[in-house]
This record gives sequence, C-alpha cells and structure tokens, in this order.
Amino acid sequence: RGYILSNTAMVGSSHRVVLIGSTGGGAATLGHASPEALMSALERQLQHVGEEGAQIAEAIFVACSVPLDSATPESTSSLWLRKESTDSLHCMLQGTLAEVNKAAHELDAALAEHLQEFHGIIAISSDPGPAGVNRRVLSKAGQMRLPVAGTGGSSLAMAAADLGCSLAGNAGGSVATTPETKALGIAASLAAAWGKSYSPQLDQDMSWHSPLDGCLPAFLAIACTSQTLACLPSTWVRHAPALQSTLQLQVLPPVVGAVVAQQASGLGDLAVIGGAVLGSLSRGSALTAMFAGRAFARASPHFLAVCARLAVPATASTLATAGGLATTLGLLAHTIAPKVDSVSDIIRGILAELLGGKIYKELPLPMPSWLTGGLAGLLMNYGSRRGWYHQVFLPLILIEMEHGSMSLLGSLDWLTLCMTGAGACAAQLLVRRSSHQSHSDEGLAKRGLLLNLGYGDYIEACFPFLDRDVWLNAAVYIASACSGVLVARAEARST
Repeated sequence: RGYILSNTAMVGSSHRVVLIGSTGGGAATLGHASPEALMSALERQLQHVGEEGAQIAEAIFVACSVPLDSATPESTSSLWLRKESTDSLHCMLQGTLAEVNKAAHELDAALAEHLQEFHGIIAISSDPGPAGVNRRVLSKAGQMRLPVAGTGGSSLAMAAADLGCSLAGNAGGSVATTPETKALGIAASLAAAWGKSYSPQLDQDMSWHSPLDGCLPAFLAIACTSQTLACLPSTWVRHAPALQSTLQLQVLPPVVGAVVAQQASGLGDLAVIGGAVLGSLSRGSALTAMFAGRAFARASPHFLAVCARLAVPATASTLATAGGLATTLGLLAHTIAPKVDSVSDIIRGILAELLGGKIYKELPLPMPSWLTGGLAGLLMNYGSRRGWYHQVFLPLILIEMEHGSMSLLGSLDWLTLCMTGAGACAAQLLVRRSSHQSHSDEGLAKRGLLLNLGYGDYIEACFPFLDRDVWLNAAVYIASACSGVLVARAEARST
C-alpha cells in the first residue's frame, strides 16, 4: 500500500512495529499520563490484527509530570524503553525533561539505523521538529513509506508535511481520546494499511449482575436519603418532595448506565461518558439504563473500528461514539423505557405478593403468606451458600430499590443471612471447644459477630461452623424460615 519493506522486515510470523512519542502537550486526553496503560492497550489490540497479529518490538516513550505545552527543561520526566519484543516496557531514566530528551535523542538515532526491520510506526504526541527527539525515526519512516498511525495533530501534520510520512487510517488529533480508543483506532488503521483483517478486543465483562453490584452504594444512598426526606416534616425541608422526586428518577439511571457501559465495554472513561448520556435519557428507569449500557458496550468498539477504517480522526471518532452513538441508543432507550418500567413493576408486585403484600388482588396465592415467607427465608439462606446471592437475589433487591424504595428481599437478606450468621457466631463463642481449632474459631466467630451486627456483612464467617455442626446448621435454617415469616407478616422493608 505504498510503503517499502526490506527482506529483513518480512522475517517472522507477525508484523513488528515501533512505538515512539510522549505523554503529550495538553491535558485534553483521558488517561494519557500512563505509558504502561497505553502499551497494554496497544498490545491487546495489535494481537488481533490479521491471523498472526502484530507486536510492538521496540518503544521509546517520554513521560512528563506536566503537560509538555507548559513544561520547562527542569520538569520531572521519565524515559520508558522497550528494546526487544519479549522485553517489558520499563523506565530507563528518571530526571529533568532536558536529561530525558537528551537520552531519547541518542536512542532515536540508534533506532533509525535499523528501522528497515519493522513494518510500521505508532507515534503518540511525537516530536518531529528540526531538533525533535523523534526526528530521525520519522524521517527514515518517510523515506521508507512505512505507515505511521497514532495521535497528536500538530506532530503528525509536521511529520507528513516536512518528512513525507505516510499517515495511516485515522491518525490525527488526540482530544478526548483514551488509551483504549487510541489503541483501537491505531490497530484498525495499521490493519487497513497492511490489508489485514481486524476485530476489536477489549476487557469486557458482559455478566449482568457484576455491574449492578458496583452500583450498590448509589442505590443505598438514594434509598436512605429518599426515605429520610419522606419522614421529615414539610416545614423542615421546604422542597423535600421535589428533591425526593429528583433522587428517585434522575440519579440512579446515569450511574447504572455509566457503570454498566464501562465494565461491559472496556473503553474506560469514554464508556462512562456514553453510559451517563444513556442513563439520562432512560426516563428514570435504572433497568432501561442497564440494557442501554450493555447495547452501547456491544456496539461502541465496532463503531470505533469502522471510524478508523474510514479514516475518521481519533477525536471525531471518540466524540461520535460517546456523543452520537450514545445519544442514538439513548433515544431508543427513551422510547422503550415505559415498557421496561412496566416489567420491573410486575417483578416488584410479584415479590410483594409472595412476601405478604396485596398488590395483585386478582391473583390469589395457593398458600398463605406466612408459608411463602418461610419458604423464601429458607431459599435465601440455601441459595446464598451456592452462589445465588450475586446472581439472583441482589439484582432482585436492586430492582425493588430502583426508584429509591426499600426492599422486602433486603429485609429477608438482613434477617436470614446477617442475623442468623451473627447468631451462629455467637453460639460458637458460647460453646467451649476442646479441639486445637478453638482459638482460631474464637477469633473468626468474634469477627463474624461484630461485622454482621455492626455492618451487615461477612455472613461467610459462620460457614465453617455450619459445615461441621449439623445441629447449628439446622438451627440456622429454622431461624431463616422464622425470619421469612416475620418479613411476610410485617411486610418489613429494608435496604
């Protein structure tokens, strides 16, 4: 595609590239200050270029503690180096910017001498000026017509105009880019220049319960604050109803959208922005924001790759993804939000009916509420020991709390897990054991008792005691059933 390679560069099963550049002149990029994060993101994407992948064989990277636009020769800096493809990126030198640049000049000259061994250049905020630290490598790349991919608008423009470098794909500005979006765009650009296929690969967590677990602090804060406002006299908080409505409808969806999009896409800050936009358009439905966030996570890496292949600049690609794609999906979320909200209402109604409520009078239960409550208590305790808590119970609790409400399953959680766990630990402390395990058992039991009573956490502390004491285990199950009856009869709600 217009660039020349020597026979030496063709040796090996994968394409070899060089990484040069710096942390950049401005602070408009996101996560730009970590060379290791950038290297990791680049390597992850380059592995999926073509059938054999590509690798960063050598790297010379200058990291400055301040944006280079405002740096002085005395600014604290470091020089990061990779000499062989099997070597990890490591800090070779720490000192002033002047000292680091001097060493980088020498390395640049040495690298230019054997540039024919490589297939392409990745230039991140490089310095191709007359006395620039990357001048010789980029000049040689221009002569060889090697594809140059990267970001840093001013530096790439100078490299193309003055040194004849062949810019690949979406090489251009870096405003609003992240290490992940840089890497994705660079890999797609180099793949297009080499005539290779490329499929984006990110650290995606597509499980549906994990992001909801991450949103738990926001759910608890909104529920507690909302319930507190509802209990205060109106004369105390003049605008309490309006504030309560805001908390219930406008806070949780952006949080859920941002967390789900970030965890499921692996795109870092860009996904947080896009997810927040999605959540804001979800009409107060956190469940809709979750589905929209997952859709954004699926679509955004491929959208960025298409932009790169179409030579859309990195900044424009990022803006189109976090702004345009997120808004488009958000409008769809806005449309389906009432239907999703109806489904969540049905789920909340069924749970309330099973645990003693009277939501669906036309749907009589075949058994009394105290019996369904007791069975629910047993199921909660049994399932928590088999991995159902984070998979099933906690997501259902958060659906109940979607609009700042307290949860029936939350009360069941508290009583059947935390309180019975504390009781089992207390029983272990009361019964003297003569075995060699007694001292360690006592420490674990005390910790479990204090944490369960004080914080509602660490229910697992009692599990070793239950495994070896059939009577204590049976007592815990009985207590869990009684707790379920209590919740169903009192319709007790908690977080």
